[in-house]
Amino acid sequence: MAERIAFDGSLYFPEAVEAAAAAYAEHAQIVVIPEGSAVIAVISDVVEHDPQLIQHAFCNHVLHETISRRRQAAVEEGG
Repeated sequence: MAERIAFDGSLYFPEAVEAAAAAYAEHAQIVVIPEGSAVIAVISDVVEHDPQLIQHAFCNHVLHETISRRRQAAVEEGG
């Protein structure tokens, strides 16, 4: 069964969701769908792990990617 997770565009970079989806490609099928001001990740076909564990780890990875990208943007802006 597929799980839909919505990431609010005001908090998360779409590129961060894409990067996390690529990082977890070996563990699950993750389709990223822009939807209004959000980005939806649809997680299915989890391989060899507890699906809930993969979902939580994926969300943590999205957060990590967003923080890293925001920090990098701040450095590039001189802040």
